Amino acid sequence: MCRSSAALGDNLLNLINDILDLSKVEASQLDLERTGFSLSDHLEKVIEMVGPKAYEKGLALVCEIAPDVSNDLVGDPTRLRQVLLNLLGNAIKFTESGQVRLKVEMDPDRSVPTALRFSVSDTGIGIASDKLARVFERFTQADSSTTRRFGGSGLGLTISKRLVELMGGRIWVSSAVAKGSTFAFAVPFEVWAAANRPVSAPEGQGPQAPLPPLRILMAEDSPDNCIIALAYLEDTPYQVDVADTGLIACEMFKIGRYDLVLMDRQMPVMDGLTATRTIRAWEVAHDRAPTPIIALTASALKGDRETCLGAGCTAYLTKPIKQDVLLAAIRDYSALSPSALSAPATVRPAPLAPSRLNARLAAQVPAYLDSCRQHVLTLRAALDRSDFEAVILLGHNMRGAGGAFGFQAITDLGASLEQAGDLADLAASRRLVEDLSLYLDSRPEAPLRQ
Repeated sequence: MCRSSAALGDNLLNLINDILDLSKVEASQLDLERTGFSLSDHLEKVIEMVGPKAYEKGLALVCEIAPDVSNDLVGDPTRLRQVLLNLLGNAIKFTESGQVRLKVEMDPDRSVPTALRFSVSDTGIGIASDKLARVFERFTQADSSTTRRFGGSGLGLTISKRLVELMGGRIWVSSAVAKGSTFAFAVPFEVWAAANRPVSAPEGQGPQAPLPPLRILMAEDSPDNCIIALAYLEDTPYQVDVADTGLIACEMFKIGRYDLVLMDRQMPVMDGLTATRTIRAWEVAHDRAPTPIIALTASALKGDRETCLGAGCTAYLTKPIKQDVLLAAIRDYSALSPSALSAPATVRPAPLAPSRLNARLAAQVPAYLDSCRQHVLTLRAALDRSDFEAVILLGHNMRGAGGAFGFQAITDLGASLEQAGDLADLAASRRLVEDLSLYLDSRPEAPLRQ
């Protein structure tokens, strides 16, 4: 297929997807999610996704959060991300030089005290004043030459307006020709009061308490996730043994004396929840006190936490996991282990400097990206034979590792691939594989060569 035909196909597919999204909104078929999320983490993901396009055009991409804005919020992060991606994507598309800036602040209009204002400003072509009133109408751009020059479905702003209103907010624009535009919207969010408070966290375990020399069993089948976790724990007094299936983890647990278990939820042969139930049954049969088991999962769907705790897990963390979150969870929950309580304390090492950790993982980045490029080839071959199990597995692995290596877009594409594979959606899977290939081609890091 020639490049122009492929581009036409992509444009048609994007148009169809936009029409479907708009139809769902207008038919009230979209339910708002209500969940806790980290604003800074969320914006980091958004910037990571649009970054390559800005990088290609030599644009500065700036993100600023006002100091009085709470980081822990309750709302619908998925719809928020969709609006931000539309606005940032447009800003980058219509800006040839200069910068695109995303700013988050408390909404100065205090009629809704909990509302946050998100502003996306650019130094692009701008919009004439007599066209501003129509930019949120479907299939509308400033003039017909804009569509020919820049492309697009003409539905992104319409969808964004509907989503903002669905979230109880409002959206508007200000602009000047040849000077740039600012699209802003205000949406109410609640503060997530329970953020970062682990369930059943023991008391008296302050952040400066000395670390005991724990024995940790990590059940994880992804080599990439193992590299990440071991790098995170390198400067601790923890001894970590790795099992790449739930079945092996159970056998290792029975013959070893572990203070804590890090349990991946999705593994071959035996999944993490089945392994947790097996370990709990063995502990009861052998009159052993429960060992803390921290579930690690790339899924963050409603009810997943309850499912993990119901299977016998002590706590639940979602991938990509950050170092401070993992260390805090191990510190908090290891005190529940009887052997850890009796172990002699060791001197707590100095906190790991971000630059040192980044250097360790950065050394693995070329190999990781090269592995992802191999995944593209494997995925294409799998789709040629309609092997959706391979799509689900590779999507899941990328979902869990991408963000930890600094590539949130790979995590998001992996999650979408896992979902498309689960639905056996061949067209969506192929489109996502090509999106992954284009993203990897845009990375400045050079691939490894044999």
